[in-house]
Amino acid sequence: MSGLLFKWSTRELQKQLGQVADRIGNRTLLKKAGAVVRESVRTNFAAGGRPRKWKRLKTRNGQPLRDTGRLQNSITSRVSGKVVYVGTNVKYAAVQHFGAKKGSFGTVVAHVKGHERTRNGATYQVRPHTRRQKAPWGTIPARPFLLVQDEDKVAIRAVLADYIVEGKK
Repeated sequence: MSGLLFKWSTRELQKQLGQVADRIGNRTLLKKAGAVVRESVRTNFAAGGRPRKWKRLKTRNGQPLRDTGRLQNSITSRVSGKVVYVGTNVKYAAVQHFGAKKGSFGTVVAHVKGHERTRNGATYQVRPHTRRQKAPWGTIPARPFLLVQDEDKVAIRAVLADYIVEGKK
């Protein structure tokens, strides 16, 4: 046989693949991927929704989900084993992300404190009482904020490629 012969055993291939798998399972890589997604979610807030804009507010001016910044600032990422989690622990996050129809949580009892009320120029006392009302009392539109964008996937692939090819840490 003349010419060029390239020989690479399956044992060598398995060794190389094992080294790649070890690098991929590295916490540093997962942290970097989590950081890409976390920053993208924060950008979703700044843009008012991506790829589609969120529904506008009906009762006040401003951007949805940014009144206090609590939800936006609660987005975190953490690595556990060979998985990275990106999310929030804010209780109302799921309702804001997925939306809710009026009354979808059933009814609640509202406790109304005694107070003064002025109507048509006359002031009168309102006694303390309870009232049953639907929760939520109005429909909340879905405003999905915890999304991975196409450009995030490209960025994560680039981090992964750098990590595999160049062994960057």
